[in-house]
Amino acid sequence: MIGWNFPRAMSSANPIRETHLPLVIRAPLCALLGVLALTAATHLDFRQPFIGYGFGGAFLLYVAAERIPKRMTMLGAVGALLTAWIWGRYEDLATLLVQVMGAFGLASLLLLSCTVLWNGRDREPAAYRVLLPAIVLAFFVLAAQYSLNMASFLHHKTFDLYAFAFDGSLGFEPSFVLGRLLNSEPWLFPLLKMSYEGILLAMAALYAGFMRRRDRPIWEIIEVLFASAIVGYAFFSIFPVCGPRYAFGPDFPDMVVPYAAFHQLALAKVPVSWLFPRNGVPSLHMTWALLIWLNTRSLPQWARLAALALVLATVFDTLASGEHYLFDLVVALPFTLWMQAWMARTVSIRDRRRWLPAVCGCALFLAWLVIGRFGFHLMMIGRTMPWLLVAASSTVSIVWAMTLPAMIPEMQAAPRNAGVAHVPDSGRPAIC
Repeated sequence: MIGWNFPRAMSSANPIRETHLPLVIRAPLCALLGVLALTAATHLDFRQPFIGYGFGGAFLLYVAAERIPKRMTMLGAVGALLTAWIWGRYEDLATLLVQVMGAFGLASLLLLSCTVLWNGRDREPAAYRVLLPAIVLAFFVLAAQYSLNMASFLHHKTFDLYAFAFDGSLGFEPSFVLGRLLNSEPWLFPLLKMSYEGILLAMAALYAGFMRRRDRPIWEIIEVLFASAIVGYAFFSIFPVCGPRYAFGPDFPDMVVPYAAFHQLALAKVPVSWLFPRNGVPSLHMTWALLIWLNTRSLPQWARLAALALVLATVFDTLASGEHYLFDLVVALPFTLWMQAWMARTVSIRDRRRWLPAVCGCALFLAWLVIGRFGFHLMMIGRTMPWLLVAASSTVSIVWAMTLPAMIPEMQAAPRNAGVAHVPDSGRPAIC
């Protein structure tokens, strides 16, 4: 059954080398992969969104690549078995969705691995093209989960009060206002959880959108998401923030601080329990949503609109949930410009269209960290000052990022028949 063929992106005229391992090796290895899948299903907490949706990305990639009904049936059967193995008790719809996506993602990884192992990489180029990014995405998710916990151990105190004060200099606290709105409309909460936690599925969907345009893995998409995460995590140690939900505890979101009171506010780092993740500054959720949107330029209009909706939903989700301050999101905009320009591959890093926005995005990002740490009294001169800075920085970052060269050739304006035929991988991208 594992021998059913994936649709091949490579030309049928190309000779396929027979590289099968002996049956006595392939069979035990496939059995071992099955044991590893059951072990992962037993010991990983698939109620955790980052884990469930991280593996769920593999399911999206499998569905995007697979066109054979028998294989889809097999995936459904294995996914259902793993769902039954993982599922303990019903908590809510959002948690159930995370568990189901995690189970089907794990099933996808198992079937893809066995397919490539059994038939060989040369006979299963499409499966191999999906398998590697799916594995990397799962590894990325697990690494991110533990790295956030590490930041909590390293930084007992955070700069939450500084980010809170900057928001207050605008004349109101956006996260507290939207948090009260969320409490008054509880039907929004499941939607918020699914859209906020599903950012990893959006990453997989972006990859799936371009997967058929190249006959090998598109590592550049993985790299830009990884690079933003690694650099962002590094800055979590420079400006660690947890979010008002954790820093203010039961006072969020009902606490109201008058604007006049911020003039007497004494800023200092505040202790926050190590159990709460340090997830800013910047907001990586906002960064990832923006990167996904910026890189849908050659996809159909519905995909571009869906990506824009994700950005707007992320703004609401991050603030209303209390995971972030508006300051975190404002800082994420020039950070995104920096990452997008830095990782563009259709032009050389020596090209002014690439290095200039990268440098300016980095400078704006660092300037915001300085303002957040040392510029509070300047922001309190009047409400006009912080609003002007936010508007100018955000406009420059978004408009400039939208006009950057495409990250890879496959993201340039698609030919009219791109939806029908595979777009060959012509030429090599510029090397940094």
